[in-house]
Amino acid sequence: MNSLSGDGLATSVAPSSNVPSIPGPESLDAETILDCYEQMRLPAPARRGMAEPAANLLALVDRYDAFILDGYGVINLGPEPIQGIEHTVRALRAAGREVMVLTNGAGRPSRQTARKYAGWGLDFPERLVVSSRDALEVSLAARPRPGLWGVMALPDSELESLPVESALLGDDVELYRRADGFIFLRSEGWTTDRHTLLAQALRESPRPILVANPDVSAPYPDGWYSAEPGYWALRIEAETGVRCEPYGKPFGPAFELALARLSDAGVRRERVAMVGDGLYTDILGGLAAGLGTVLVTDHGLLKGLDWEVRAEGAGIFPDHVVPEA
Repeated sequence: MNSLSGDGLATSVAPSSNVPSIPGPESLDAETILDCYEQMRLPAPARRGMAEPAANLLALVDRYDAFILDGYGVINLGPEPIQGIEHTVRALRAAGREVMVLTNGAGRPSRQTARKYAGWGLDFPERLVVSSRDALEVSLAARPRPGLWGVMALPDSELESLPVESALLGDDVELYRRADGFIFLRSEGWTTDRHTLLAQALRESPRPILVANPDVSAPYPDGWYSAEPGYWALRIEAETGVRCEPYGKPFGPAFELALARLSDAGVRRERVAMVGDGLYTDILGGLAAGLGTVLVTDHGLLKGLDWEVRAEGAGIFPDHVVPEA
């Protein structure tokens, strides 16, 4: 199967015959999005969790010393925080537990995300807000990638923080042709026309694609489902045979960076819980990283669905299940 790979390789393989099974962005719904995750080359869960029900995270403070919270689906939905999350974070800290954020949101530097949370009364230190973009930037700094990189992002994404020469992808055909590689940060403003330009350029000359955010979609309160960078990466792989390099959840680089930020507190890996609404991102990634896992079911893609049916089909079971954090 030709799909997102966690092995860090930028290779070209035969284009997939599964292109028709990937819906257009206007057709995305919860079930089709979950089906898209099934087409990715994902890490294997290290074990099967017991899926023990709990009222909320506070019921698990005796089991874990630190909680890593997903952003979208645990802290907020759309532009607003989820009711009660501020109380939960305060209560966990009052119980002596470390609380941090690990998000696949890569459109802006983490310091901006930390400021957004502070505006909601969630005062996380900047070092405890980690994004998949951070994991990408750490990798690029450690293993320099020369040349010009075209970036899927918005003008306010502060591309100057990337340790590579970069240019914002738009409608300039020449940039797609001359770029030495591509980086997917944020897909707002990305169009099927731009996707077509990129696919054509890659068929002519395969080049590496670094995907900071492997999410397929994010559900919005009004029932709309966005097409996130992971969605466009899946289509590019199927249509061109170019394999993308992912850095966010469920893949290892993001988790290892988050755990490194917790190491100063002396927290053992098995005493850390990854909390999220994403079965294929938060839970799978947490299991693969050797963490405890807590699935939130009342928000995100699984809201209103039978999560156990999906878990059984995917072979991904969390350690604990809570309706909300």
